[in-house]
Amino acid sequence: MVLPILVTTWKWFYYAPNTYKELKLAKWRKQGKKIPDGVVPSDAVTVRSLIFGGTPFYTFTEFFSVVIGPYLLIHFFLFPMPLLAIGEYMGTGHDMYISAVKNLFLAELLTNFHGFVAIVTNHAGDDMYRFREGCRPYSGSFYLRQVLASVDFWTGSDINDFMHGYLNYQIEHHMWPSLSMLSYKRSQPLVKALCAKHGVPYVQENVFWRTKKTIDIMTGSASMRWFPEEYEKKFLARDAVVELEKKNKKTTLLSDKAMEAVQE
Repeated sequence: MVLPILVTTWKWFYYAPNTYKELKLAKWRKQGKKIPDGVVPSDAVTVRSLIFGGTPFYTFTEFFSVVIGPYLLIHFFLFPMPLLAIGEYMGTGHDMYISAVKNLFLAELLTNFHGFVAIVTNHAGDDMYRFREGCRPYSGSFYLRQVLASVDFWTGSDINDFMHGYLNYQIEHHMWPSLSMLSYKRSQPLVKALCAKHGVPYVQENVFWRTKKTIDIMTGSASMRWFPEEYEKKFLARDAVVELEKKNKKTTLLSDKAMEAVQE
């Protein structure tokens, strides 16, 4: 009984609270505000935790007034209000408005279900890896993690890709979020070949099998893998070295240009 409820409300219950949490964290970083001691930024926030346990990022009242409340009021109740006037004019009373509200809520549930199948299922499964520490954006660890923690669905034909909303190229989407949908299609063979060359698992399965794997995780029948801690630390240390080399190289180049300008 709980599983269907979670599947059809996950954007409200999980996705929206965590998206707002990331927005709050971004504002804190921009303002130079220190994250309170004992607070783990990667910890998930849900409506349940907001109501019963609270969160250091924001209150339930703030979440409802800023995120959920406006959408609930405008989308489901204010948007179809013209139907009240139309119903009065046509002599049907409030029937059209009530019917529209019911259909909007039904559409929301179906949209949540579709989003769950298309998005959640290619990030969960007993063949997906979890990591203990964050990594630098667009570092070696970053690109590796996008492959190890994401799944591609079946790909190839334009019809199949369209029906998946091009979310079947989830690995490529996470590696290069700003690329176009067709670019994901062109880049996939290159990514698969590179992974095969270096022995990196590249998982690609149909959406129905991935849904089954996700349900196994949700019900506790299976667990996601932990990436070996030794290699995680090793790769993060390598990322730091590469980042430092980039900064030193950039500094050197700027120094050389400054020296050339002085000599001229």
